[in-house]
Amino acid sequence: MRERRRDLTEPVTVIGVGVAALVAVVAVVQGLGTAGVATAQKPVPTTTATTPAPTTTTTTASPPAGVKLATAVYDLRAGTFVSRSGEDTPFAAESLTKLLIATDLAAAGKLAGDNLPKIQRMLSTSDDKAANQLWTSDGGPQIVTRAVRSMGLRQTVPPRDPGRWGDTTTTAADVVRIYQHIVTKMPAAQRDVLLADLATTARAADGTNQDFGITAAVPAGQWWAKQAWACCRPAWDVHTTGLVGADRRYVVVALSQQPLAGGFGGASKVMTSVAKNLVAGLEIQHEVVGGA
Repeated sequence: MRERRRDLTEPVTVIGVGVAALVAVVAVVQGLGTAGVATAQKPVPTTTATTPAPTTTTTTASPPAGVKLATAVYDLRAGTFVSRSGEDTPFAAESLTKLLIATDLAAAGKLAGDNLPKIQRMLSTSDDKAANQLWTSDGGPQIVTRAVRSMGLRQTVPPRDPGRWGDTTTTAADVVRIYQHIVTKMPAAQRDVLLADLATTARAADGTNQDFGITAAVPAGQWWAKQAWACCRPAWDVHTTGLVGADRRYVVVALSQQPLAGGFGGASKVMTSVAKNLVAGLEIQHEVVGGA
């Protein structure tokens, strides 16, 4: 859940950011993974803190100043949007691309063998090394092209650089379509494998706390989430997406691009606030026995 991949020849980027009378300098160090694919960027500390046609047109509250935000809440039972705002605005998918990798492998009957533990790590702890290996072995950008065709995605585009899987672009509306495909089109056995991995989170493979947004706003046992984050070309990309409700009734998506100054901590807090706003009023239980 994270990441903006960088060229292997670009090890360091330094960005200066002015906020009020303070200046935060963010030093970004390149991470390199296997299979010759540049991997995710760890959070950088700073000195400052095909879907049915919608029948509703509700929009969400305006995002905080400087935050580019797109949201969508879709009721799978009713086949309508509960709310949506900027849902056709393109964003770098970052680790949401991992959903495409996993569903593509499942469709090809490759959700087994050596692939299975890699898929599990890729989804549950957002392991970039596993994603690099699976992306390369499964055809790279062709994964996105196949997903567009099989899921009816409308504005999802493969990365220009075949190795930068996080640079795949998508929209909140297309992410809704991805989750709808998983819930309604995938064979139950495959779906349950993927959703089991999306129900386990807290600490990412790179040490990042990925408990924000949906997972912080919804009671345990009522979310199946894929988070994403990356820095810094040119800002923080922080996304929270998933299924919500004990019966997986709702798809909730929030994609954002946020100023560098707040760091990952500030950006993730924004997304938790956004998620709380999005799920307010949904038919979900507020006390659940057991964990996710």
